[in-house]
Amino acid sequence: MYTDSVHHLPEDNLPASRPARRLVRAPGSRIWAWVLLAAVMIAGLAATYRIFVLSSQGQLVDHAALSSAEVRLQSLHAASVGLLADLPIVVAAIAAVGFLVLTLWRRRWAASLIVALTFAAANFTTQVLKILLDRPELANGVPYYTGNSLPSGHVTFATATFAAVFLLVAPRWRSTVGLVGMIFSATVGVATFLDGWHRPADIVAAYLVVGLWTLIGGFIIYRVSADYNVISARSRAKHASLSEILLWLLAVIGIGGAVAILLLTGGLGDLPTHFEQVTPSLRWFTFGAMLIVGAASLVCALLTSFFRWEAGRQAAGDHREAPR
Repeated sequence: MYTDSVHHLPEDNLPASRPARRLVRAPGSRIWAWVLLAAVMIAGLAATYRIFVLSSQGQLVDHAALSSAEVRLQSLHAASVGLLADLPIVVAAIAAVGFLVLTLWRRRWAASLIVALTFAAANFTTQVLKILLDRPELANGVPYYTGNSLPSGHVTFATATFAAVFLLVAPRWRSTVGLVGMIFSATVGVATFLDGWHRPADIVAAYLVVGLWTLIGGFIIYRVSADYNVISARSRAKHASLSEILLWLLAVIGIGGAVAILLLTGGLGDLPTHFEQVTPSLRWFTFGAMLIVGAASLVCALLTSFFRWEAGRQAAGDHREAPR
């Protein structure tokens, strides 16, 4: 006899939802910490603008690095220059594919929408800052060009796409994505610097803009999509990984190296007071490159450690499947 199997399915014709995991702490529960780190990002952005754009010596050091990079660029083959010009788009495309795969595979629709808005906000902020921030023309001989170029739009675009992937992956993958994203972001930053498109400070500011919006988007995601932002009691993701340690190490080497170059090659008293005193050299080029790599590493290290610290914690003895 024929029987209608539909009557044996749940009313909504869908599998029953899994029971909620027992949590020791919900994701994003320490609001004060999010506000504090966001304030640090804003302070870093303000300090970058104040030191390298508004001050005379800061402008000189920043432009000395750019001039030295342009000298290095002249020795490259034309094909290499073309590759550098295309690199930001290539990196952004790779990260965009990762974003789409995660969205479709894991079906994190709400998180993906928030990530898309975060990406748009970071790029919009960069363009607004370019207009609102003034670059004074000081009596230091630094070419004025067309005014303010801080932050870098190319670097913001490429870095924000990797930030999108960072926000969508589960906690156990964030340190790996953070390290890979840093490598690509730093490469784009150095390439943009080497191409003569932007001064180091423009690139550092772009990292800080993306870092700020990653925090804002991440806080909302931790509240709206808490289900995949939980670390199980048995997971090694609650401890610092090798990738996270490497990020901090590269941040110390990069920032420390840039400061050491200034201090050990004549000291602060030997800094130029007029651009006529600047001779493009390996000193200034290395300073700019290390500052870029150090800033990219520091922002990614801060985000990686902070998102691990603020991820939810599953109760011990709750053996339900951890988020992937």
